[in-house]
Amino acid sequence: MKVIINAMSAKIGGIVTYTNNLARSLSERDVNITLALSSDFHLEADVPVIRLPADRMSPIRRALWEQIVWRQIVSRRKPDILFSSANFGLLAPPVPQVLLVREGGHFDPFYLTNIGPSLSTQAIFHRIARRKLIIASARSSRIVLTPSETLKKLFLSWAGELSDRVLVNQYGTISIFSDSGPHVRQWLEGGVMKLLYISAYYPHKQPGLISEAVAQLNAQGVPCHLTVTMDLEQIAKTPGGEKDYFLLNKGVERGQVTMAGHIPYQNLPGIYKSHDLFIFPSLSETFGHPLVEAMSIGIPIIASDTPIHREVCKNSALYFSPLSASSLIRQIQRLDENKTLRKSLISSGRENVANDFIWESHVDRLLDIFRNINSA
Repeated sequence: MKVIINAMSAKIGGIVTYTNNLARSLSERDVNITLALSSDFHLEADVPVIRLPADRMSPIRRALWEQIVWRQIVSRRKPDILFSSANFGLLAPPVPQVLLVREGGHFDPFYLTNIGPSLSTQAIFHRIARRKLIIASARSSRIVLTPSETLKKLFLSWAGELSDRVLVNQYGTISIFSDSGPHVRQWLEGGVMKLLYISAYYPHKQPGLISEAVAQLNAQGVPCHLTVTMDLEQIAKTPGGEKDYFLLNKGVERGQVTMAGHIPYQNLPGIYKSHDLFIFPSLSETFGHPLVEAMSIGIPIIASDTPIHREVCKNSALYFSPLSASSLIRQIQRLDENKTLRKSLISSGRENVANDFIWESHVDRLLDIFRNINSA
């Protein structure tokens, strides 16, 4: 079975991690794969690659280029399966196509209500066009995959006629997290509560909310410090990032926030283990890889109260009102005061990962889908 994986849209965040992990796993299983990637994507696995310039084109030019030039490339290579792993696929593709939809914000009414209005007019029209192209790509695909039931429901609320071809294939965490040993940091070791937020930046990620909570906790006499794997300059340049930039910059000036920037993936287990508590305040996710990583490591989690976070974490996290720093503070204080609760969350999280979020199980299900299509 010959598979081409279209990951040209992979730039930052979870899709980069997903692409590298998938390439490595499929290579280890001797699956005949070729990856279509942007010119700058750093691929860790030794597999055949097609380097393409689509990421350097304007959105309109890129859409036309993919439907014309990319179609010709796929036709010449004649794969058995085209796996379009980053939302967009060919319309009327020349070979069977599987599409992975992973952009929940385009379909999530909570995101559209709370974040959409803060974006520029151009960004709003861009989002509408992307949503239409995702749905058109789905209509041209044999199977449409989502990483969660939550995203499946959101997507079908816009494209209900596709219900018979949309399947859920949950992601999982790889062995560097589950095999990295126990989380041995003692709670409040050194007298400071160390909070962690791992994510790439988008306005719906809300890192400024944690900085606001940290400022109030320190003012109340609860020493705490926040580490964020984002870049302050990049946030300043992002439309809709003004509030986060202001709150984080103030936190940095007070010595209460560290902007760690990008952390190499293989170093993440050590970062998790050096902190007391993982905070995930995002307003909209398709899955939330860091939640599964944190559960696997064994660090307590407090997440914004959204359907996807409850689907992934279940009873392995505490939840707070998504737009409320005071609600987050109450949950931090609750966890600080209750050692039994912390241990319960950690134990439940590890069990949750073992039952539902093993990476190789995700790959098994994906290959089964490819084989079923190929044998039909």
